Amino acid sequence: MSAGLVAARRRPLPQGWRRRGGSLTRELSFRDFEEALGFVERVAAAAEDHLRRPDMCIFAFNRVRLTIANPHHAGITQGELRLLEKVETLIGR
Repeated sequence: MSAGLVAARRRPLPQGWRRRGGSLTRELSFRDFEEALGFVERVAAAAEDHLRRPDMCIFAFNRVRLTIANPHHAGITQGELRLLEKVETLIGR
């Protein structure tokens, strides 16, 4: 196991995020569907420069579920954590 993978597994996650197997998940609530859709679009635009893309689901009209996983099934690596940090920046706005 690489040192980067071990460090990624030990690193604490920001509030609201959970480890689920080899992925990171978070659910967020918004005022309405338009606000939820706008957030999903901002996350999609921000992820353009990553080799990772989050799975995004809008449900119950104003809730968004994000799932960040390694496309090569290699567990949570520094790449997933970098994308998580980028998403956290958008959440903080």
